[in-house]
Amino acid sequence: MYRHYSSNPVALQLAVICEMAVIVSLLFPTGGMDSPFKWYALNPLMVASELLSAWFAWSLLVSYIGIIGALFYIFFDLEPKNFPSFAFNNSGLLAALVVVVVAMQMIGRLLRELDRANERTNETLDHIKSIYHIVETASHHEIMNIGQIIADCVVKLTKLPRAFFWFAPRTGETAPASRQTGWTADEETMLFEHMESHLEEWRKKDEPFYQGIEPFGDFLLMPVRMNTRFVGVIGVRLESSEKTEVNRWLAQQLILLQELSSIILERHELAVTENRLMIINEQNRIADEMHDSVSQSLFGIVYAAHSLKQTWRQLPEEQLEEQIDLIKDSATMVAKELRKTIHSLSSKKSGGQNWLGTVRSHLNTISRLNDVEIDLRVSGDDYGLPYHYQKALFRIISEATGNGIRHGKAKLVRTELSLRPELIKLSITDNGCGFDTECEAAKDSEGGLGMQNMQYLTKSLGGNINISSSPGSGTQVEVTIPVGVLEYQ
Repeated sequence: MYRHYSSNPVALQLAVICEMAVIVSLLFPTGGMDSPFKWYALNPLMVASELLSAWFAWSLLVSYIGIIGALFYIFFDLEPKNFPSFAFNNSGLLAALVVVVVAMQMIGRLLRELDRANERTNETLDHIKSIYHIVETASHHEIMNIGQIIADCVVKLTKLPRAFFWFAPRTGETAPASRQTGWTADEETMLFEHMESHLEEWRKKDEPFYQGIEPFGDFLLMPVRMNTRFVGVIGVRLESSEKTEVNRWLAQQLILLQELSSIILERHELAVTENRLMIINEQNRIADEMHDSVSQSLFGIVYAAHSLKQTWRQLPEEQLEEQIDLIKDSATMVAKELRKTIHSLSSKKSGGQNWLGTVRSHLNTISRLNDVEIDLRVSGDDYGLPYHYQKALFRIISEATGNGIRHGKAKLVRTELSLRPELIKLSITDNGCGFDTECEAAKDSEGGLGMQNMQYLTKSLGGNINISSSPGSGTQVEVTIPVGVLEYQ
């Protein structure tokens, strides 16, 4: 009964008082203070000391002693002058009761501190998981989806139902789309129009601040800045019951999220810059190779042809044929040099690792590290597959395979990939423990990021994804992505 009412202090107090009253009543027919039932008072005192307040425990002890004295005075003709000897004769019981109350209060305080420590540990772990999800998920998406990812993570981290990430517009550049969680499309339009109308005001802010936005209510807003420029604002709608200390905690979360957002955005810009530099360097290398080999040889052929044009009438037939053969041999040599250059630039023709080789290498590594059999079957050719399709497919394969191994405890994962010029089909099936898709979808709607990763990537390419699973029957992920023919040409 005590365990049942442990979360209800009032009911627990009544139960303890009732047990103590029964113990007192048992003393009368069983010998008074010589009754063994006097020691049964330890039980309600221990419960009160551990689970209830110290004031109640000490009040219960004093009441027990006082009621026994009063009843013995009334019913057993205990004289007041005999109270000292009465207390001395029962000093062992009194000392035991006092020691029990003190000891159980210390144990209860220790247990409560341990519970608080466990709660803080769990909160810290959830915090770390959320941060990991933010960074991991952001690295698995194109920058245009980053607003929705951060808005979902704000909801998950702050445990509030409505949040947004608003990107400030940039002149001459396409900014990522501002996104929100918790509002309708019309409300989203009104909210972001209000944000844009106060752009200059937001640019001047550096710390979290409160702002009322009609008709949406009160918000806690946090400007997001990179090293070189103002990016936008993270916002969360405050509930009416939020207290000052809670809002202070929310401000700390938003500061952390804006720092993570800045790092993610800066990393993306650095990656874009790095890719551009790699392309420029590759273009320069190709130009140098073409200039040093093919260009020089072509110049020699052109010069020889021009010279022959001027002098062919005066040359003997044998010398003319010799000059023509020389030009032909030079042209053949140039063609060989050109093929050699093209051959060295093509990873497919030169035997270098192409995209499918990267996928196979990644799955082989996962297979060895986790002692899992991964069967990859591919039909079609990845040659000419656009880069953003390669990137998205690799991440979907990695996400689905990793989920099957980490969460499903699968020992066999079958991956089938069909690459056609107009359509891509991907099927990933594992023999893991499976899960309830409806429950998992509900978790995702509350801020979870498991299935959303693959959904974001698939939808960004205009495709469809279907995830089917049930407890004990494994999981199957089916993805179809249409590919425009022009993108392959």
